[in-house]
Amino acid sequence: MWSQNELTERLNLHLPIFQAPMGGYTTPALAAAVSNAGGLGGLGMWGFSAEDAERRIAGFRQQAGGALNVNYPLWEDPGDLTNTSLPMRELLQAFYDKAELGPLPTPVASAGVVSPDHLAMLQRVKPEVVSFHFGLPDPDIMEAIKAAGIFVLCSATTVAEARLLEARGVDGIIAQGAEAGGHRGTFSGVDISLQPGLFSLLPQVVDAVRVPVIAAGGIADGRTIAAALMLGASAVQLGTAFLRCDEADVPDAYRLALSSANDNSTQVTRVLSGRPARAIRNRLVDELSASCAEPLPFPAQLGLTDPLEASGDQELTPMFAGQSAALSRELPAAELLRTLAEETGRRLAAFD
Repeated sequence: MWSQNELTERLNLHLPIFQAPMGGYTTPALAAAVSNAGGLGGLGMWGFSAEDAERRIAGFRQQAGGALNVNYPLWEDPGDLTNTSLPMRELLQAFYDKAELGPLPTPVASAGVVSPDHLAMLQRVKPEVVSFHFGLPDPDIMEAIKAAGIFVLCSATTVAEARLLEARGVDGIIAQGAEAGGHRGTFSGVDISLQPGLFSLLPQVVDAVRVPVIAAGGIADGRTIAAALMLGASAVQLGTAFLRCDEADVPDAYRLALSSANDNSTQVTRVLSGRPARAIRNRLVDELSASCAEPLPFPAQLGLTDPLEASGDQELTPMFAGQSAALSRELPAAELLRTLAEETGRRLAAFD
């Protein structure tokens, strides 16, 4: 049966469909709805303390008994930002003034790590899956997580990155095509313009590694799921498709933009966060890009653009999304998952 394989058996899933753990946009209710419907729910831990992360996981456990993917993006502290990217700050202050949001916040430098507190929490609560973006943590942290019986995933944007991840001991690889919304998962310094689309990347990664491969990027309905499975994926991961679900924590302006998106609504840009990410084009993206002003280092730039969401203005709100945003649907998560499964089954049956 198309919905069952070694990966779904290992994670006790009824469907090989993962909900991407998209930072704060994902909620325990969203992840629980996906898990209860047979898929793998995901929770992002970007910016959450170990205590708050544990609360998020507990919120999921109160609503679901299935598997959970907990995600950590990793990055280095950029250091002193006192006199960094002053022209960009001036441009952003002008946007704040138009939206009557007051003075621009002071940029904050930070590092994305699995701290000792987070590691102890993971060892204690044991989510079924821990995934990483932008590479893997130090080997001792990896070993401790795997020793707790936790399945480890990480994103790769090229075949070379996939091979590196397998050599580092991951249990599965998320092959992220160029179509995907949000931040590129690259960690090897590869030129973003050279990263392949999913249906080129996927079969090459499947051929290059022995661990299960999860396809991500441009997947939004049963047709795209079926195609990914036929190209060798053990599962698929959808992000943008879940942003319009009732349970997602997505502002109204963002939802409206998703509902009217088309095939050329998005672009990969550094101006929103300081790191390449695919987002919906709007005035904020266009004007910051046209200025050629250097963004602040990731994620300090996002700390300055994200508050513009409070304006309620679609043209000022950072809105990460993939190239298949136009295929997204406004449905409760469980209904969306059932619909995706039915569509996939019908599509694959047509080739029997």
